[in-house]
Amino acid sequence: MTPITRPLHSLRRRLVITILLCWVVPIVMIVALAGYLLRANYENEMTRRLETDAAYTLQQLEAQLGTAFADSKSVSYDGVVRTAYRAWQQDGDNAALYRSVNEYLAQSFGREERYKAVFISFWDEVGIYPYVMSSGISGYSLPRNYHRSTEPELLDAMRDADTAIRFFTVDGDLYIARNLLDNRFQPYATVVQLVDGEHLLGVLDALPEKTRFVLDSLEMDRSGLRQLTAEPTETYDYHFAGDLPDHTLTLDASLAPYDIFRDMPWLRDAVLAVVLLVLPLLGVMILLFRRHVTRPVDVLVDATSHLQNGERGYQIEARPMSREFQRIYEHFNSMSAELKNQFERSYLEQQALQQARVKALQSQINPHFLNNTLEVINWEARLSGNERVSAMIEALSVMLNAALDRDGRGQIPLREELGYVDAYLYIIRERLGERLRIEREIDESMLDEPVPRLILQPLVENAVEHDLTARRGGLLSIRARREGDYIVLEAEHDGTLTAEDLERVEEMLSSSVTDTAVSGQVGIRNVKQRLDLLYGRDGSLILCQSGADHVLARVRFPAAK
Repeated sequence: MTPITRPLHSLRRRLVITILLCWVVPIVMIVALAGYLLRANYENEMTRRLETDAAYTLQQLEAQLGTAFADSKSVSYDGVVRTAYRAWQQDGDNAALYRSVNEYLAQSFGREERYKAVFISFWDEVGIYPYVMSSGISGYSLPRNYHRSTEPELLDAMRDADTAIRFFTVDGDLYIARNLLDNRFQPYATVVQLVDGEHLLGVLDALPEKTRFVLDSLEMDRSGLRQLTAEPTETYDYHFAGDLPDHTLTLDASLAPYDIFRDMPWLRDAVLAVVLLVLPLLGVMILLFRRHVTRPVDVLVDATSHLQNGERGYQIEARPMSREFQRIYEHFNSMSAELKNQFERSYLEQQALQQARVKALQSQINPHFLNNTLEVINWEARLSGNERVSAMIEALSVMLNAALDRDGRGQIPLREELGYVDAYLYIIRERLGERLRIEREIDESMLDEPVPRLILQPLVENAVEHDLTARRGGLLSIRARREGDYIVLEAEHDGTLTAEDLERVEEMLSSSVTDTAVSGQVGIRNVKQRLDLLYGRDGSLILCQSGADHVLARVRFPAAK
């Protein structure tokens, strides 16, 4: 089953988006929260103000209408018009009736600014039309239009009104009408007050644009007055009721949609100032982020590409501006150098092994043929009963197999390495006899520990060839022990090191693993090279004077885990 892999996104892109969100989202949230709180505060304040203004406006309207009602009632209560009408019934003098009624209207309403005009309409055909107009109204068109078009319709509507006050609107004008009754409580005339609409509707100035009054069946707003013939299509958010006896008076209003920047222009300037302040800060943040994060990350990505392309040991030369990336760079450089050293060490180890094999082969003439020849000689010695020669040939064959390393194993158990040492010493003891004394101090628990091939035998060979053979014998001590996590192999023998020997040893042990100036075959130098390649600083070789007449050769390297 093939796993589903998601596409990888740029870290830089994600972090830039994160920075933008960390700046933009809080600002948007703050502005939104401020707008919400301001809107709520505005609505609360406007609602409270509307309630106060509506109550005051209704009070003003009630006062104005109450005054108009009182004025219409005073015409009936004063009895001037009724007395003049009775006199007319007796003498039929139209002029006296007109004069009496007009004088009364002029005295009672001539200075009232709330009325454009006040009319007295008689129900009988008296042939006169008393009226009075406000001081600001002139001409005859107003009374003439009233008597021609308005009066017939109005009187017809007032037939069943008794003494109730009714409201009418004609061409946008508001009329307040009330019947006048005689002693038999029969209507003989109607007093009609033409209200000044501008004076009446002036109270709307303190209220919202969308406001109306409903007075009985009349609707009034800033556009004027009109008769209600059906339910209104517009809806209002707030409704207030007035206290007007025998009449309904309501005020409907809706607040204008809240526009925070229209109602508070300073807020627009504040938001603009915040944006102008935030944008440079955002730019600085992105610049700092690019300098301190994205560029060092790009350097690391480029460095890993160099490693991937085979440039082992590639070093980052750039110097970041933060301690964290400086440490990362140092760790990368250290890791890259270590990778190069390990690769070269492994390569040089294989090269050294190959050189050792080549040199071993060069020191022989066709080793495979020699090995086969030794096998034939060994069989001949056995057939002739010469066991000593046969044993020496077998020991030599073991040494030859160790040098050839046919199985290619770089490490072998300690017991096998000791077998190579025993094979070599068998041959040497045939030369030196009992004069060569061997002591062993071997930790039996270490026999299966893996050690580098031919790591101890060259030390033993060096001791024999340089001192013991010259002395024609002596004591050779072979030791193997564990020191903590390290394995220590030693070969100590009778002998001395001259100043010339010590100088040559120091030159050999301090030379680089790639230095070929110091000649030698598979011996002390090869052991030193292999320890350096396999273990670096953890591996060591010491060749020194351990006593007045003793020379010590010691190798020390980490045990396998």
